[in-house]
Amino acid sequence: MKYIPLVASALLCATALLLASALGTAAVAVVAGVVCLLVALGWPQLMGVTARTSLSAVIFCAGAVAVLGAALVERAASLFFWSTVAIAFGVMVVFVIQVLRGTGRPQRLESTLGASAGVVIATTAAGWVSGYRYPLELTGAEGDPDDTRVITVRGLLPAEGDGILGVSGPGQQLSIIGLGAVLLIVAVLIACLPARDRVVFPLVSLGGAVAGALTGFVWGQATIVFCAILGAGAGVLIGAFRRFLVVQGPPVGLRARLAVGAAPVAALGSVVYFAERLLLG
Repeated sequence: MKYIPLVASALLCATALLLASALGTAAVAVVAGVVCLLVALGWPQLMGVTARTSLSAVIFCAGAVAVLGAALVERAASLFFWSTVAIAFGVMVVFVIQVLRGTGRPQRLESTLGASAGVVIATTAAGWVSGYRYPLELTGAEGDPDDTRVITVRGLLPAEGDGILGVSGPGQQLSIIGLGAVLLIVAVLIACLPARDRVVFPLVSLGGAVAGALTGFVWGQATIVFCAILGAGAGVLIGAFRRFLVVQGPPVGLRARLAVGAAPVAALGSVVYFAERLLLG
């Protein structure tokens, strides 16, 4: 029962991103902002640190700036610019807060490290917005309805032109973040299996890759190699968070559990975006 809020948070966030990917940039940005909010509200509680209200505010503001920046920039090269700015200023403000607390305050080191980690996690949620805009808006895929261009993803093997490794389709409806959300849902469900971690971790990683390959084959808008890589990344990420829970036990408090559920969703956003930048052509 203690893990139900955590699993529900991850599944609901991923499902919301999947639905938002069909509505547009504004919808994706709103969902990413909600993910940032869940992380911000529960992260200080998860870390067990003091000054929780101020640190939650810093974490959320950093994530919100990164998300808004990704939604508003006009060049593909600037999609992650505001994320780096938000991380830098967010960590700086965390240090300032610790200085203002004065000397002799408890858990200053833990608060600084924990809140800085929360800032990084929250800002990675902007990757969902960046990943949505990069192929759809900023590379010209959303143009004339008669445009017949395709968006293809370069695979890692030379046989790019055959029917399995080179699956591609019209760029008009392509949304890589929708694919990422589907793979995230699959990985979370596999991670819920009641088995030893040494069994589930490779299973969730392999399951993510297989789900990615199958989804890519059915979807037909990106190479199966790319989809499998993205699925494996989602599986490894969820497996790592599952391992953290196995070692540390369930978080104490509802907000902390919701934050742990939302954190891998936020983190996968950066994986999706940078995978696109490296492999999308």
